[in-house]
Parts: sequence; C-alpha cells; structure tokens
Amino acid sequence: LEVALTRIEWSGRQIIQAFITDITERKRAQADLAESEARFSLAFQASPIFIAISRMSDGHFVLVNDAFVNWSGYSREEMLERNAAELGMWEQAADRQAFWDDLRRTGSIRERESRFRNRAGRQFTMLISAEVIQLNHVPHMLGMALDITERHRAEAELRESEARFSAAFQASPAFIGIMRASDEKYVLANDAFLNWLGYPREDVLGRTCLELGLWEKLEDRDLVLAEMRASGSIREKECRWCNRAGQQFTVLLSAEAIKLNDQPHMLSMAIDITQRKRVEDELLKTLAREKELSQLKSNFVSMVSHEFRTPLGIIQSSAELLRNFYQKMPSDEREEMLDSITRNTRRMAGLMEEVLVLSRLDAGKLDFQPASLDLAGFCRSLVDEVLSATNRRCLIELRLDAVPSQAVADERLLTHIFTNLLSNAVKYSEPGATVYFAIERQGTNAVCIVRDQGIGISEDDREQLFKAFHRGTNVGTRPGTGLGLFLVKRCAELHGGTVQVHSKVSQGTTVIVTIPIFGGNV
Repeated sequence: LEVALTRIEWSGRQIIQAFITDITERKRAQADLAESEARFSLAFQASPIFIAISRMSDGHFVLVNDAFVNWSGYSREEMLERNAAELGMWEQAADRQAFWDDLRRTGSIRERESRFRNRAGRQFTMLISAEVIQLNHVPHMLGMALDITERHRAEAELRESEARFSAAFQASPAFIGIMRASDEKYVLANDAFLNWLGYPREDVLGRTCLELGLWEKLEDRDLVLAEMRASGSIREKECRWCNRAGQQFTVLLSAEAIKLNDQPHMLSMAIDITQRKRVEDELLKTLAREKELSQLKSNFVSMVSHEFRTPLGIIQSSAELLRNFYQKMPSDEREEMLDSITRNTRRMAGLMEEVLVLSRLDAGKLDFQPASLDLAGFCRSLVDEVLSATNRRCLIELRLDAVPSQAVADERLLTHIFTNLLSNAVKYSEPGATVYFAIERQGTNAVCIVRDQGIGISEDDREQLFKAFHRGTNVGTRPGTGLGLFLVKRCAELHGGTVQVHSKVSQGTTVIVTIPIFGGNV
C-alpha cells in the first residue's frame, strides 16, 4: 500500500487526512518489466543473429549484440557511437543510402540482401531486416542481419556444379547409365554408353537391358541384380556384354543404389576392358612359354590390378559423393572431385594406350611407317596436349631454333616417344617447375632433348631404365606402369634412332633421343 498524508483545517481545528492507495499491480508491473528487460537483454546478447540498435538521426550504434561484435572484428567500445559507414561495413555506399532512404520512408525493411565486409576486409552476403522503434521518445532503428554468404555461394555453386557434373557425365569414357529400380528401365545414359551400344538415346531410355540384349548370359544379369538388392552396391565386377551388332565385350562393372526425386534408382559405371583382357591373355601365353619372363608376368598383373583399379575407384567414389552430397559440399571440394574424375579418366586412357603399344610391339605389329611431317606444328600441338593432360602442372619451354619445319618421320612413333618423355618430366618435377624441350639438327638427325629438374634417377635404377615395368625406388606415390622409357627406346629403335639418359638424384634428368628424320636435301 502507498499512504499519503494531508493536513487540513476543519471547524477551526487542524486535521490530518490520510489517503491509502493500493499499488500492488503497479509494483507487479514494474517487476514484470524488469524481468522482461533482463530476458530481452539475455536473448539480445545470446542470439546468433546480428542485432544492433542505431539512432535514426546519425546511424550511430547505441547497442550491439555479441554475434555482431564477433563478426565485425571490432570491440564493442569501437563500435558504439560510430555508424556502419564509419566502420567501412557496407561494400557499396549507394546500397547503404538506399537502405536508409527506404527505412525512413516506410519505417521497416524485410529480408533485403546486402553486401557487407568485416574489419579484416572479408566480404559477406547478409539478409537484413529493420524496424523504426522509439527509445526514450527518440526514433531508433532495430536492425537484424543473418549471414547467408555460404547459402548464397552454395546456391550459385550448385548450379555450376550441376552443369559441370552433367558435362563430366557425358564426357566420361566410362559407360554410365541410370535405371529405375522399380522397372529396371534406363532414365539416363551417357554418350560413351550410347556409342558403344550402337543405339540412339531415344531407343535406350525407357527400355531395360533385357530389351536391349545387353547381357551375354541372363544368369549373370540375375546374379548382379541379386547382389544389388542384397548389398546396394557392386564394385568392379567383370561381366560379358553385347552391343547392338552382337559383338561381345568384357566390362568392369560398378553400381550403386541411389535416389532421384526420392525414387530408388541404380547408377552403373562400366569400363570396356576387352582389349586389356586380350593383352593379358597374350602376355600370359608368352610368359608361360618363356621362363625368363616370369617376373614380367608378376609385374604386369600388379600393374593391371592397381593402375586400372585405382583410377576407376576414384571416379566411382567421386561420382557417388557428387550425386549424394553435392548440396552439402564446399565448392573447392566439388571442384576437386570433378577435376579428379577428369584426371583419372585421362589416366586410364593413357594406361590402356601404353599397354596396347606394348602388345603391338611384342607382336611385331607396330612397324615403321614414315611420311612427310610438319615437325614444328607437330611439336607445338604435342606440347599443348601434354599441358592439358597434366593440368598445366609444369611449364614446358619449347625451342626449335633453326630446325626445318618439314621432316620425314613416323608420327605415331614420335607421339609415343615425346608424350612419354614430357609426361614423365612433368610428373617427376615440382609443380610450377619448367621442363625444357628442344630439337636441334645435326645433319640428317634430329637431336631431341627433354630436360627436367625433378627427383632424378639413382645409379642402381639407371641400370634397369629400359626394362618393362621397372620403376625407380624414389618415385613414391606417383602413378605409373614402368613402361614409359621401355616404350621410348623401342619406338626410337624402330625409327632407327638411339636414346641416352643422364640423371642424378634430386638434380633432374636429361633424355636425348637422336632420330634420322631429315633428308639430305632439306
């Protein structure tokens, strides 16, 4: 209760009059107000959303929460009584002016995207809402901002990632198809698969592998589907397939259960290993006949199982991760996976080419077929191809001083020689290093020099340089088959040339190939 006493005069006497007022509700209201203010202050400071109160007159901050302070990089004392312009928070001054003009005109702003930067200069995209409020009868702005930088970036990168994934899907040399689990009909097939099958896309989509006559043996198909239903995936299973022309192929099949639009589907990836199997068979027959080649057999099997399986596994896992988690992946991780798919498909094609060249050499089917050749154009084109295939890991300095542009040579053999030498020089050099590639004329000979400053070759390894499948002891985890210099020497000899190698560990390697390609009248 609140008591008020008043002195009055009545009939000549002084009388004290008391007024008693019940202020229970007022006290309760004051307590509720204090509690409400405490709760607001706690919520204000604890909120992960950036919250600030500024005067409308000058935009100076009078209150900022912890999240805003931490993001800004300023202390609270540095922020109070200064505005966002003075702190350099707005990326564009025009955007800030438009924001304040609209707020003064309408009294509120809802979810406006704006570009901000903190004290460190990092740029962010914010979703801002603001309201004009009264504090002590003075107009202020209550502003709230949500950092949507990652969401904004993710949306943009998602669109780009989808476009890149689609391009990688279609460009992949692996046979890729997606079929519904409910009826086993194809809903998507890439160009490599269609070209191999021999059907146009419209004849494949909406049909099953049975209708396309894909499997050589139906029981093999049934086993694959049973394994898929049991485990949800298949890894590198050898299968026999037939194309439209009835040709039979051996493929290495991997598959994964996925969801598209919340419906179960199966993603399959297959690599045609028919040629590889033929090479294996031929080599195994040769090794069985020649006892001294037993080590060659062991190394070849090891190379096949590792050098082909590893890139296929990387391609498979990258594709699975992109399909299942691309929305959650950071952009650099998605970019890395797409690059990994491209690198490993190129790697597999290169490995297959090396094995095929080796097979043709051993079978005597790779012979010398000289023809007129624009040497300068050939070398420039080859350098561009190697730079592209190695993602420009190293610079390649090409010198063709005083070399006639016209030569008589076997372009296939030269391609094998220089592609292997340049690729090795890049592979065993540090990123950003320069590989030197020069061609000089000495009479009718072209002296071709490839020099790097990479890891070099030990003395023990130099004694076995030209043995098939031999790799240096210091190559580490760098991929390779050990066929490179073996093929270089054999191709150079078919061309009537010679190969010399000079190298020291940690000081680099120089390979000199001398080939007679200039006629006496050039």
